[in-house]
Amino acid sequence: MQNDTTAKAAPKRSKGFLIVLIALVIAGGWFGITKYVHAQHHEETDNAQIEANISPAIPRVAGFVKEVRVKDNQLVKKGDTLLILDDRDLAVKVQAAEAALATAASNLGAAKANTSAAKANIATTQAGISTADAQIEAAKINVRRTGQDYDRYANLIKDHSITQQQFDQAEAAKQTADRQLQILVQQKNQVARQTSAVSSQSNATSSQIGVADAIIKQKQVDVAEAKLNLSYAVVIAPESGMVSKVNVQEGQFLQPGQSLFSIVLNNDSWIVANFKETQFEKNEDWTAGSNTCRCLSRS
Repeated sequence: MQNDTTAKAAPKRSKGFLIVLIALVIAGGWFGITKYVHAQHHEETDNAQIEANISPAIPRVAGFVKEVRVKDNQLVKKGDTLLILDDRDLAVKVQAAEAALATAASNLGAAKANTSAAKANIATTQAGISTADAQIEAAKINVRRTGQDYDRYANLIKDHSITQQQFDQAEAAKQTADRQLQILVQQKNQVARQTSAVSSQSNATSSQIGVADAIIKQKQVDVAEAKLNLSYAVVIAPESGMVSKVNVQEGQFLQPGQSLFSIVLNNDSWIVANFKETQFEKNEDWTAGSNTCRCLSRS
């Protein structure tokens, strides 16, 4: 009786095992076919990394860090203050540039005043020349008159029609008139030389105005540059995004152009994957000669 029961149970176990075996074969075959089909249209690699657009935070001037306003992974907006440098040296440079500009403006005022004074002196000397010319003309008339009197008295003294005293007086008047004319001519020549000197001085002071004006423009540029450098003491966010790891501490000295940390600009990121050259033979859509794939991903 026991042997009959065992004989009946054996076929049942064999039938169940067969069903399980068939199911496993079918599942394995389906899995294998799926993997084969997927492999024909897809490539896999472990050499991949996630990348995103970033903007570095870089100081434009040198200085010691006075205050750090951000932390790791902090969200910032464009224009937000990231850190502040000690700006005392930069402020002193602004004051020095402004003082130099004030000095240049003062020099320009002095050059203009000197030019005005030189022009006034020219007018005065020209008036002196006109006066000297009038005096010379009067002196020439006096010379002619005294000369004529002397010639007449010289004829009269021969006939003893006049006294010796009268002749001596005529001769003295003629000599005085001649000397007076000579003096006036010399004075005019001196005034003319002064006028030439004053004119040269006026031209020199006029050129100084141009030089002083050019210096003022240069000093204005220096002031603008000093103020711009002073504004760079505040490092601001160039774009909106998330701050990376902040490797800056208060009191640290920074150089211009030194990379401090980065800001991830937006939520767009992508995967850069490197493949073997043999993996490209099955996919004609990929660019020949390149083994890098960029896949855009929205995080």
